Amino acid sequence: MLPVYAKRLKEARLKAKLTQVEVRQNSGINNKTLSGYENGVSEPDYETLKVLCDLYGVTTDWVLGNTNNPHSELTKAERDLAGKVILGDDSFVDVPIEFEGRMLTNEEKIKLQELAKLILRKDS
Repeated sequence: MLPVYAKRLKEARLKAKLTQVEVRQNSGINNKTLSGYENGVSEPDYETLKVLCDLYGVTTDWVLGNTNNPHSELTKAERDLAGKVILGDDSFVDVPIEFEGRMLTNEEKIKLQELAKLILRKDS
């Protein structure tokens, strides 16, 4: 089975209507190297991944499987909320949290919060 980054790099290139040769011309990334990425034979380093994502108009988070939206950006409200979430209070439970492709329930978030408190607590 191909890694998610391999599938998504190829998908993004095709949606951008680019051949591997055109990618090489626009990015300097050898088409044999690109083929290796798209077939899961090798992994791009971060800088190469960023170049490809910029060329294709997608996010690195999408290519790596961290989101299902190739163009996702946080809204101002989401950025503000993320900056206000405090692990030790109830705001943590109110925030949607995704793990391995599914949203955590409030009960799971409470368990996660309790586990974090155990791990992070200062010994007296």
